[in-house]
Amino acid sequence: MSTDILLKIHLFAVAFWFGILGAELVIERTRTRSAAHSQAVATQHYWIDLVFETPAFMTALITGLLLIQPDQTSLVYWAKVVCGLTAVAGNVACTLAIIKRKSASDASNRSEVIRHSLFVDRLSAIAAPAGLMALLLAAFCI
Repeated sequence: MSTDILLKIHLFAVAFWFGILGAELVIERTRTRSAAHSQAVATQHYWIDLVFETPAFMTALITGLLLIQPDQTSLVYWAKVVCGLTAVAGNVACTLAIIKRKSASDASNRSEVIRHSLFVDRLSAIAAPAGLMALLLAAFCI
């Protein structure tokens, strides 16, 4: 596969992933309205992660790894790679927490739902800016 096509697939996956993150942010901000709404958010976010987000970030990861140029010497380039990998790693951890949160929600274990929600909030505060930084550094590398 040509690098040009691989890059287009990568950029599409990253853009799609960012769009999904935006949608999740909107639904997550409403989760404290009530216990019933919190349960609905846990279920919605779970399915969004499994059906849309995981394929998007895995596509971004795989294409990103295939696009790595090991002979690159630019610190900006390698900072972009590290930021992208940080965003993916954070997203993997968030997805696992979302799965655990749904299980806790299904079991009506409110304290565990809150614990997993707070973990996702804290990790997102690291992973999302890392992804944004990777995108900005990629624009700088062009």
